[in-house]
Parts: sequence; structure tokens; C-alpha cells
Amino acid sequence: MMRLKLSSRISVKAALLLFSFFLYINLSGCQNSLEPSFKEEDIPELVKQICKNEYKLDVITQRSETTLWIYVPLTKILDKDYGIKEGKILDEEMTDKLRNILNTVGRVVLSSDNAPEFFALWASDINLGLDYILVGNVLDIKKAYAESLPFTELNKRYVMKFSVNPQAIQDTLGQHMKFYNIRLPDFLAQQMVQRISAEFQGEGLKKYFKVEKIDGIFNNDAFILEYSIKPLLSPDKTIDVTKEILSTITYCVKIYDFQDFSRVEINDLVTQEKLVLNKAAILAGPTE
Repeated sequence: MMRLKLSSRISVKAALLLFSFFLYINLSGCQNSLEPSFKEEDIPELVKQICKNEYKLDVITQRSETTLWIYVPLTKILDKDYGIKEGKILDEEMTDKLRNILNTVGRVVLSSDNAPEFFALWASDINLGLDYILVGNVLDIKKAYAESLPFTELNKRYVMKFSVNPQAIQDTLGQHMKFYNIRLPDFLAQQMVQRISAEFQGEGLKKYFKVEKIDGIFNNDAFILEYSIKPLLSPDKTIDVTKEILSTITYCVKIYDFQDFSRVEINDLVTQEKLVLNKAAILAGPTE
């Protein structure tokens, strides 16, 4: 039986692997539809019907106040060579199915009169007990379609989670799925964590640092991030980890024009140092 050891590095790679070929199909397939043709209340059922009629996929859809949720039970998520061959993470047939579902979501929300703020695709491996959750901001999709947001940037704005969950085993009805309202500040906190993880686990920095932990939440009007990033080698130039994290935080709040926070707290779990900055300091950006 396949041994499951899922890391944040795998999560980031899996997200990029999926979306790198999803977005072109999704957005190019919507070029002939400009006027809203779907009503808000019909969105969940439309996504379900299109997935069934065009792709022979049975999905479960539900709408909360801010979020369209789509659940799809799968028999396989990981590639057969996962853990054996470098770069083999997601099963190819599984990625095709998710691409088709996401393509459907894009078509529907772009042609709806009042789309939800977010959509979340919850795919579960019902044999091994894995959850793969993808969260997107609908406005980002619309901006990319209007060519005001590059595909490379859109890729980075998706938030994903990849985890072992025994409750997913044989759950064909999505009973273990928890529907809730995704809020922008929580989405931003998760996107910050994902961007920071991708940066320090990317080709440019991964040989210099070991990422042990990065977490982030939004609580009491504050973005609170904690991290354990340990140096391995001395890079060619000095890299200030805290400064890089602050730069990411500033970038995220600015691209979404998010103002409803009072401060940012950053906790270095290695040195036990804590940095607290108010909103004005964050919006001004890190100092040189």
C-alpha cells in the first residue's frame, strides 16, 4: 500500500502543476460569452449539470453566502509513481477531471449576473483518504479574462490544501465536507503562507533554506504569521527572511486593496523574535 507523507513542498508543487494547464483552457473557453446568461440561484445546479452532461462527472454542489462549493469523489489522486520518481505528484486522469470541473466553474461564474466571491473545489481520494481543496477568487478570474491580470499571477492567487483525512474514505456523498463562508482576510492569510512557501522552496532559495513550518491566520483585525525557516548555506547575497515575508504580506493586501486590518504580527519560531507592525507601516512596504 502507498505510504503517504505529504509536505508543504508537495502542496505547492501540486498546486502549480494543476493550474499551469487549467487556466488557458478555462479562460479561452469563455471568449464567446460576454453578457450574463445565468441567474445567481441557478449557479450550483448549472455547474452540476454541465459536469454531468459534458464530462460525465458526478459532483455535489452547494452555495454558502460567499462561496460556491463543489465536491468530487475520486478513486485516485496521487500518481502511481508518487514518492518514487521526482516530480510525479498528481494522477494525470485526476488532473483532467479537475481541469474540466474548474473549466465549468469558470464558464458559469463568468456568465452569471451575481457570482459568489469565491469558489472551492473539494476533491477526495475515497480509497486512500485524501482531501485536495482548491480555492479561487472569482474577481481574479474575471480580471484574467479581461486581460488585466497575467496568467502567471493568477496561478499564484489560488489557495490549495492537500491533507490526509480518513473521513474521506468511501465518502461518495461529501458527508465529511464542511461548507462555510470563505472571507477575504482568511483567503489572504492563506495566500500569504502559500506564496512564502513557494518562494523559499523554489529553485532560487531551496538550497539555502529549510522550511519547517509556515502558518498564518487572520484574527482580531490582525494578520498573524509564524514561521520556522532555517538557513542551510550562505547565499551569494544577504537574504533577510523577515523582510521577504513582509514584502509578500504588503503585496497581498495591496493587490486586493484590503484595508480592514489594524496590524501584522510575525513570529520567528527559530529565534523566538516577534515583530508587530501597524497597517500604515505595512502599506508603506518594507524599508530598504
